[in-house]
Amino acid sequence: MSGPGARPRDVGSSLPVAALVAGLVFVLVLISGFGLWGSLRRSGRPRTLVLATGPEGGAYHSLGLALAPLIEERGLAKEVHVQATEGSGENMRLLDSGAADLAIVQSDSEVVESVRLVATLFNEALHILITPDLAGRASGIVDIDGRRVSLGESTSGTRQVAARVLAHFDVEPSEDLHLPPAEALAGLEAGRIDAVFLLTAVPSVGISAAVDGGGARFLSLGNAQELGAEADGLALVFPQLHTTIIPRGTYGRMPVDPVKTVGVRAQLVGRAELDDALVHELLGVVFAQRYRLNDTPHELSFGDHLRETYVPGAARLPYHPGAAAYYERFRPSFVVEYAEPMSLALTLLIGVWSGSVALRQWVRRRRKNRVDLYYIEVVKGAPNLSAAGPEELMERREQLIRVRERAFIDLVAERLEADESFVILQNHIDSELASIQRRLARSAPVDPEAG
Repeated sequence: MSGPGARPRDVGSSLPVAALVAGLVFVLVLISGFGLWGSLRRSGRPRTLVLATGPEGGAYHSLGLALAPLIEERGLAKEVHVQATEGSGENMRLLDSGAADLAIVQSDSEVVESVRLVATLFNEALHILITPDLAGRASGIVDIDGRRVSLGESTSGTRQVAARVLAHFDVEPSEDLHLPPAEALAGLEAGRIDAVFLLTAVPSVGISAAVDGGGARFLSLGNAQELGAEADGLALVFPQLHTTIIPRGTYGRMPVDPVKTVGVRAQLVGRAELDDALVHELLGVVFAQRYRLNDTPHELSFGDHLRETYVPGAARLPYHPGAAAYYERFRPSFVVEYAEPMSLALTLLIGVWSGSVALRQWVRRRRKNRVDLYYIEVVKGAPNLSAAGPEELMERREQLIRVRERAFIDLVAERLEADESFVILQNHIDSELASIQRRLARSAPVDPEAG
């Protein structure tokens, strides 16, 4: 409405209604988008995660039972089914077939194409236990040759390592028993078995009970105080193994002397198809809540041993992309990481550019100075043409022609530049030569017979 009595509108005093509505709609769409994105992420997560571990009562199974509630509380899965297994070999097969999503395995396990490394958890040591009667006569691993031995269940990680040890030292048991840890230790204490191999974290509840009851003794792979013992040879031949020591008194009063042996690392692995974001969040939960992993019946405080270890070059399995992203989350960007060499390169580039500019300017000044010398030479020798005689004019013409020829020679040799100064010099010489030519023509004698 307009007219003499209309009130003028204050331009810019308020936002148009259309702009307010558009802004509100944009905010609502943005909020809805975030909600939909979060919903899609949650809906893409499995309702159930299967975590394959090891024998019930063992370190792997105890750790799996402690991990499950952390994963469920975070909402990474509705339910985590902790599956007891014979060990690493069975776990790898379960992962490869899709029957398990995550598993705890030994670092020396068979490499499976469909499995990826998620985290390194803790170290394990090979415990070689023998009867007290055999301990009084045995001096080394070769003394269990021809004995009744339990090397672990068929698909256990213990059997993988134990088989390497016996084959390396050419030891052949008279009877190779495929027994779970608890049954093997019970047979050892009862005297039905001469030696038991157990690959487990230190300390182990089952081993502690066996040695406390007096039915088991430790067998060392060489003198723990010396280099070059049997354990060192094994680690050299089998790079996936490392030497380790079971300290004196680890299990109460046992062992009496330090025990040298070999070991591996327990690892959390998963199927390669697992969602990257799920694995990333899983690691965030595990490391943030790692001290809750100490609340297990197992003697080993799992949380105290857990570290963010990330050494891609040393791992037999490739890292899961989600795990790699988690470990590299604090890695500086390319620009930040290479800021110093990039700054040096930029400085050198600027220096080279500045130097080239300075060089071009110096060359131009040098060429300009050379043209100025020609100017000086031309002007300095210029006679008064109106008073000069024919001989003087001819001499001046020859001088100008020589100057012009030298100037063109310098131009071809790039000691001069065909710029405005050079053109002015040439025009000046041409103009003076033309003037000399006119003077010579007027001073020439007239031939009476001509005409």
